[in-house]
Amino acid sequence: MKRKISACAFGALLAVMLVPSTVAHADQTDDDFTNYLQAHGVNLGSPSLDVKAARVMCQDLNAGYSQKDEIDQLTGSHRLNPGQAQMFVAAATADYCPAKHPESKPSSK
Repeated sequence: MKRKISACAFGALLAVMLVPSTVAHADQTDDDFTNYLQAHGVNLGSPSLDVKAARVMCQDLNAGYSQKDEIDQLTGSHRLNPGQAQMFVAAATADYCPAKHPESKPSSK
């Protein structure tokens, strides 16, 4: 019985130790992403909106939408210019869905 309790206690301790580092990593990625966008004059309204849009964009790409679809959406509804939209897509894929990151600059064509 003691071994089961010890194993459970060890597992719980390990989980608690790992959670803060995962949260810190996510926060750092969000900070890096929003700082990059701000440095390049790309803004959807707020840093939290930028991060949310990037994560939704990755879900869209995984569901089969193209990067052009995402650029069109950003230039239409959010009123980014095509260059800003391309930069947003490139930065978002690099940070949040690297498997969808383009080998070259995303194109609005």
